[in-house]
Formats: sequence, structure tokens, C-alpha cells
Amino acid sequence: MAEKCDAPTLSDVHVWLMFFADDLVLTLELKVGLQQQLDALQQLCVERGLTVNVKKTKVMVFNFVDPCQEFVFEGDIIERVQTFKYLGILFETTPNLDNAMEHLPAASRRSLFALNHHCAELRIMDVKLHCDLFNTLVRSTASYACEVWVDSKKIEVIKVVYRGFLKSLLGVQKTTKMSIVLAEFCKLPFEHFAWGQALLYYNRVSTITKYHILGKAREAQLVMLVAGKKCWARSMKKWLF
Repeated sequence: MAEKCDAPTLSDVHVWLMFFADDLVLTLELKVGLQQQLDALQQLCVERGLTVNVKKTKVMVFNFVDPCQEFVFEGDIIERVQTFKYLGILFETTPNLDNAMEHLPAASRRSLFALNHHCAELRIMDVKLHCDLFNTLVRSTASYACEVWVDSKKIEVIKVVYRGFLKSLLGVQKTTKMSIVLAEFCKLPFEHFAWGQALLYYNRVSTITKYHILGKAREAQLVMLVAGKKCWARSMKKWLF
């Protein structure tokens, strides 16, 4: 929308914006370009009869400190934040995703508490059903986006939730060896599931056409890998080879 192309690039493609359902993300490298994008969006909304919830709209500036800079939409100043959760991932103003999944352990514990409460309320005693419900309601939360963070140290905290559930269900002490518990349930450790998900994603990314946005992401990852930078491709290579 802006005259000068100052959008960030993924491989050789300019990424102006990202859509998901009714969410919209505008991405620009220059603050002037971002305001131009907001003005263009405002004009589009007027022409198409659309509305934007300004109270829910936020601005994040990465790697740049300018507390005086303000961005405006329809005459209202958009709140500027240091963190923002988008599609379940917590983004920060620093280029570091180490804390992106910081909320998952607490969210997993809440899901587990709700599961145990409802199972007790409904008197669900069947172990297999209990495990199936855990996989659907708790593991899905604990492993959210594990395809990209599985190599993070955060997985250790998630493993504690998984172990606690199985030991509690089996009715054994916390000091019981996990190998015995897993053998009793005929289950594998949580990290096996997480790495399995990562491998499936790796295969998908590896076979997708280079013209797809994921293909562009793969190319960008390979460039970072060759340059010796910390990246997802490096973690996958380390695990696979």
C-alpha cells in the first residue's frame, strides 16, 4: 500500500501483511511506512464498510526504542505494547522466541486441573478414556506449536506436567521411576510425541514448492543455517543427523 517498499522480506518475497480468520497483521520496517499502511487500511474500511476495533489493535516495535512515536487510526492513538500473543504465541519486542511459549506450562496445568475436576464430577474411572481426554484437552495445549520450539528448554517444564498426570492416574509416588510408569501405560515420553510432530512438519516444509510461503520460509532458514545462526533448521539438523 505504501509507495516505498519497506516491508520485511522472507527470502525474496515482501511480507506486507498476514491474515488469519478476522485477524490482520501489518508488517513494516519503517515507522513512516506503518502509518501509511494504517491510513490505507482506514481508507479501505471506509470504502468497504468495514470496522476495526481500535481498542484491541496494538503496535509492537522490534529492536527500536522510541517512546515518543505514536501511531494513529481513525484519529485514535493505538496502544503500543512490549508483548502480544498472536495465534497462541507470545511475541516480544526483542528478536527472541525463548519466552514465546512461557505461558504453556501454566495453561497446561489449568487444563489438567479442569480435566481432573470434570472426570471426578462425572465419575469417569476408565483409565483409557482418561488418557484419551488428556491427549485431547491437555496435551494439545502443552504441545501447541511444538514443531518450532521442541528444542527449547521449556519442554522440561511440560514434561513435568505429563509425568505428574500419569503418576497420579496410576496412584504411585512422585519418586517412582518414569520408565516404570511409561511401561505400565505402554506409552512413550512426551518429547517423543513433540519431536514426532516436528518431524512431520519438517517433512511438509521440505517437500513444499519454493513458491509457497512455507517454501520461502525454508529458504530463509537454510540461509541462516549456512551462516551459522541459531534457527529452527539448525535444531532439526542436530536432531536428525
